[in-house]
Amino acid sequence: MQTKLSVPVATLAAGMLCLVLAACGSVDGRNAEAVSGTVSSSEKAVIADARAAYAEYTKRQPAAPVPALPSPAPSGKRLVVITCSIPVCVTLSEGAEEAARKLGWTVTTLQSNSTPQGFVSVMDQVAADPPDALAYIAAVPDSSIRSQLAKLQAAGTKITSISPLGDALMPNGPVQAVVFGQKDAALTGTLMGQAVVAEANGPAKSVFVWDPSFVGSWGPIKDAYKKVLEGAGGSADILDVSNANIGKTVPSQIVSYLQANPDTEYVALAVVDYTAGLDAALRSAGLAGKVKILSRAADAASLKAIQAGTQWASIGLELAAAGYRAVDQLIRLMMDVPLGDRADAPGWQQIYIKSNVTQTSDKPEPPDYAQTYYAAWHVG
Repeated sequence: MQTKLSVPVATLAAGMLCLVLAACGSVDGRNAEAVSGTVSSSEKAVIADARAAYAEYTKRQPAAPVPALPSPAPSGKRLVVITCSIPVCVTLSEGAEEAARKLGWTVTTLQSNSTPQGFVSVMDQVAADPPDALAYIAAVPDSSIRSQLAKLQAAGTKITSISPLGDALMPNGPVQAVVFGQKDAALTGTLMGQAVVAEANGPAKSVFVWDPSFVGSWGPIKDAYKKVLEGAGGSADILDVSNANIGKTVPSQIVSYLQANPDTEYVALAVVDYTAGLDAALRSAGLAGKVKILSRAADAASLKAIQAGTQWASIGLELAAAGYRAVDQLIRLMMDVPLGDRADAPGWQQIYIKSNVTQTSDKPEPPDYAQTYYAAWHVG
């Protein structure tokens, strides 16, 4: 789905939004008149853009249309999905499995354990018995699996990469489509930053928590987040953690950072899985309610925490629906249907806050996405 990273300042004159900071009321207790006297004109523009984007993306976001295929999708194909060990990867791969089985495909899902060695070993296994289609969540750059990709391409395997580590699509290359590519990551980081700036109603002090080994796919998230925060006159420190320590040492690392930097107002998490054990750690340290937690890739647990007030916000992404998107790309490659911008485009995203979390049992996914794809594929 093509979306804009922010709403241009030129469109902000409409009276529906409070866009002139000196005329706004307050957000989270901050007085915009006071803020407007301490920021530059360029910072005011960033803040105005943030407020407009926040107003737009906290609305219920519809699913993007899926162009209908010229004929029914092929059946009887063999798909391999290579996934990773964290829960968001599992949700995504389950979406791909569900979509493929609806088509009558045989699906094999392989776990790479998210290490470079494990991923290369799994790719060796796939290349030894090429399937019709492959969707993989990258753990190494494509340059590290060049020979495996070449062998698969020679065998006619159609390939899509999920969260590629900075690898660009190349004409006639083995990988012809991506999900959660650089454009999608940049949109997410921008929305995370805009959510903070809008809620703070101006400059804010924050920290972005991530695993730097995922710089290829998460770097655009971090960079876009920092750009918005700093553009508004605030700050975005960076805290490095390891995904291998999710639910283990990550909560204590965040607590230690906050204790050393008590003026931090917002904690932005590169992935929602970092919230595992975090609420308890903050309570134990006496920090509950003193910082606002913003995560990426909202899940049911984060929605419950937002509704309960222990977390502030989360960016909802396609997860299971991203698995459907990957299968849709593979179908079109098999049928020689041009992908156009569907080869690499930002997916569905939404900012979840307490006021728009109505049912915590709902999956934070595009509405009716499965039926949208089934209709495009001509399957019942």
